[in-house]
Amino acid sequence: MFLTKQIRMKKLKILLIAMSLCFSSISWAQDNISGIVKDVLDNPLPGVNILVKGSSVGSATDFDGNFKIKAKEGDVLMFSYIGYKTLEVTYKGGKTLNVTLKEDSAQLDEIVIIGYGSVKKSDLTGSVNSIGTKTIQQTNKVDAVSALQGQAAGVVIQRTDNKPGSGGFNIRIRGASTINTSDSGGFNPGQNPLFIVDGIFVDDISFLNPADINRMDILKDASATAVYGSRGSNGVVLIETKRGKNGKLRIEYSNYAGFKQAYHMPSLYNGQEYVQFIKDVAVGRQFASGNINYRASDVNLASDNIFDAEELNNVANGVSTDWVDLIVKNGFQSNHTLGLSGGNDKTTYSAGLAYTKDEGNVEGEDYTRYNLRSSLNSDLTNWLNLSISNYITTAIQNQGSLEAFRSAVRLKPIGLPYNDDGSLRFFPTNKETQITNPILDTKNDTRETKFLQFIGDIALKIKPTKGLTITSKFSPNLKYERYGEFRGLLTKSVSGNASNRRAVVQNRNYFSYSWDNIFNYKFEKADHALDITAVMSRFLERSEYYNNQVRNFTTDDFTFYNLGAGLDIRDVSSGFSKQTLESYTGRINYNFLDKYLFTVTGRYDGASILAADNKWAFFPSAAFAWKIIEEDFMHDQQVFSNAKLRLSYGQTGNNGQGGGLAPLSSQSLLGADATNLGDSSVSTAYITGIANKDLSWERTTEVNIGFDYGFLDNKISGSIDLYNRKNTDIIFGKELPSLTGFYSIFENIGESTNQGIEISLNTTNIDNGDLRWTTNFNFASNKNELTKLAKDQDIFFNVGGTSLIHRVGEPIGAIFDYEYAGIWQLDEAAEAATYDQLPGQVKVTDVDGSGDITSADRKVIGQVTPKWTGGFTSTLNYKNFDFSFMINTSQGAKMRSNFHSNYAWGWQEEPNRTFNGYNVNYWTPENQSNDWNQPGNPGPWGHAIQYKDISFTKVGYITLGYQIPSTILDKFKVSKFRIYATVQNPFVFTNYDGWDPENAGRNQYGAAFMSRTFMTGVNLSF
Repeated sequence: MFLTKQIRMKKLKILLIAMSLCFSSISWAQDNISGIVKDVLDNPLPGVNILVKGSSVGSATDFDGNFKIKAKEGDVLMFSYIGYKTLEVTYKGGKTLNVTLKEDSAQLDEIVIIGYGSVKKSDLTGSVNSIGTKTIQQTNKVDAVSALQGQAAGVVIQRTDNKPGSGGFNIRIRGASTINTSDSGGFNPGQNPLFIVDGIFVDDISFLNPADINRMDILKDASATAVYGSRGSNGVVLIETKRGKNGKLRIEYSNYAGFKQAYHMPSLYNGQEYVQFIKDVAVGRQFASGNINYRASDVNLASDNIFDAEELNNVANGVSTDWVDLIVKNGFQSNHTLGLSGGNDKTTYSAGLAYTKDEGNVEGEDYTRYNLRSSLNSDLTNWLNLSISNYITTAIQNQGSLEAFRSAVRLKPIGLPYNDDGSLRFFPTNKETQITNPILDTKNDTRETKFLQFIGDIALKIKPTKGLTITSKFSPNLKYERYGEFRGLLTKSVSGNASNRRAVVQNRNYFSYSWDNIFNYKFEKADHALDITAVMSRFLERSEYYNNQVRNFTTDDFTFYNLGAGLDIRDVSSGFSKQTLESYTGRINYNFLDKYLFTVTGRYDGASILAADNKWAFFPSAAFAWKIIEEDFMHDQQVFSNAKLRLSYGQTGNNGQGGGLAPLSSQSLLGADATNLGDSSVSTAYITGIANKDLSWERTTEVNIGFDYGFLDNKISGSIDLYNRKNTDIIFGKELPSLTGFYSIFENIGESTNQGIEISLNTTNIDNGDLRWTTNFNFASNKNELTKLAKDQDIFFNVGGTSLIHRVGEPIGAIFDYEYAGIWQLDEAAEAATYDQLPGQVKVTDVDGSGDITSADRKVIGQVTPKWTGGFTSTLNYKNFDFSFMINTSQGAKMRSNFHSNYAWGWQEEPNRTFNGYNVNYWTPENQSNDWNQPGNPGPWGHAIQYKDISFTKVGYITLGYQIPSTILDKFKVSKFRIYATVQNPFVFTNYDGWDPENAGRNQYGAAFMSRTFMTGVNLSF
């Protein structure tokens, strides 16, 4: 009976287990769910993490945003993605679930590259600006530097050459850091920031295709740049190109095409206006000689030998030639970029090919560029990773004629471009013997640069134990440039004289490499997180150049490809340069309670360029950040959604290259030359400079206080930074007495300061599903002052006609000249006479009140760097439409305008010959203007009127786009198809009346005017 009872109990247990399994199978029944995750613009999002809340069941989207996951009704699915708000969706049944994620301004660009590593944006202790691929591509710029304009507070970008492919930019981060007499107020390429592309040091980034860039991180304060030691004193721009991601093959294609037109073109005189201008010039010359009763009605163009018979006939026939219009045209601009990427859990890959064409607005100018990139990242084992990448650029820049544009704005409009038979005239009039027909220059003047660059890196990453990573990375950079120039018989500089035909060929070969060995250890326990990085680096660069100039060719046919055909060898020269830098770097990041962040960095640099006893220097930094928002007392408040205080102190260096120091400049050098010895020429060697064994590093010490803020769930967010930067031991070429036999010697002679404030403000103004409107604003103000020079001695110099000074108590490279005070009027003739001046002439300030204008009356009248800059971007999305625009502004800078000094006042090369002029409201006895002096009568200080305020506000671009709905695209297996139209530089607001306020003092050969570009484009993904 007991056994029977046991059997019954066993059967009951089996029944209960079976029933339990049955009910369990019912309760555990799960559905296979598939769907797609997109953003508010209907773009698929790859790599989105999907997790069934409260379980370990998860999945991720592929490159097209598709996902699959198993879940049961009532489960909560969590969708999370960096830069977007986490979304929780309760599953209510069905086999399809499509999700839209919204951007989270608090998390955008969450991972920030900081040099030899990366951190979460919320864990940053230094001052860093990040610019993502979306912002960069939105600008549709040909070059990467232009894409930065107006995007980051404290980053001043000044374009110095508008010719296509020129790469003519000067970039300053937080002001000028050193002094030089070859630039205006610290604006020379030697003070540009350090550029690092995928870990590779490059001297500029004009070779990059902006569409290939994934992100840019700009390191600004000393604690952020200290990891680069002596190379980081001017700031650091870290650029990451696009990389592969886990998922199936993804194909992306983008294209834009359009045309650009020259605009903001000052008005020159037409034929009739020029005749009146010439008469007024004649009156001005009479005034200058003391005859102030002479009037335009007294001028006789024929008897005064101002015009010859041909010119008088042209005037009578109403000839009015617009020479600028004959050589200025619309230029075509286009870009095609194709990208491939994909991978799996072990290996990812990416490749891209791009073609760019950019025609200039002057005949003969164009730029063609090809870019090829590839990258591979593979986990060979669970402890060994290999990554390889390369970027290749080849380009051809045709710079066009050197003289054509300059001639076009100077030629008399009463001249003719063509002969009666339709052939081009050499000189537009018989009387003209100096300036040739600019059309001929565009056809017979060749200046071509060929460019090839390869950058790459190969890295092995080993993980020998938990938390420890060892990386060895080798990064070469090879660059070849060939410049060829030929000036044919029918150009202005040759002017029909065969012996002046000129061919120039210059070759430059550049090679550098960096070898970095990086040790990184990460440790987390309880409330502590430690990240330790140690780096051993070696950098080497070497360059060679060869220059040849030959003249006197019998034909134009060879151009610069047959130098041996020239009979007059003018120059055969070559040079070589080599320098090395070794560095040892350590950085510790410590995070306590995810509230208190500490960073300590030290770098020990050795540079071959400096004196033997001073080659090595140590550069330390420390930073602290407090996440106030994580404190308990902030949890119940509803105002702040982010609050973080940052404090930093750091020191970086400069080996003097920004101040003109070349390799071996600290040593006595030999030069070579030829000298006559009797009847023969012999080669000689001589000492070219004095050694300075005490020459040491320039140092930059900086204190930064920053506050990151967010309100209303980060609908309003941004940062405020205050900084004080001090530069000591500035290297400068000190002038030597002539009796030494040398011009100068490099010494550490100066100190300067930069103080400023930077503000960024990001707002989400509307976000209600179909409509989203965001804005980004930045502002920066910088005050620069030179605080020390050797013996407080002033240093005077001139750049492009602008008189500058390095003086203690003033900005670096302050403008130092006579102050414009108006025009002497007829009723001021008596007072003007006390200064030996006449009515109609430029009046300047008598600073010392002596009653006489002397050099003692010169003063600081401005600065060439802006006092403040700003940028504003607005983006509006409505359903599938997007509309955006960007504005950038630069205020408070001044410059002596090359346009006005060269073109505005009818320069003369003989008594009765005058160039064309700029149509301005100038002074005459009948029109006593204070705008411009009397033409032909500027007075002894006429140049003072040419100093102009070059402040400006530019609209960088306006773009309207439309995203084709996914319901249509899915039928064609297309994940994204966007079309758009944009106009670049549509408007400029400035009081400067020359070509371009950014180029006011820098170029007078056709590279100075602005272009407005109209284009359309597509973005396509498969």
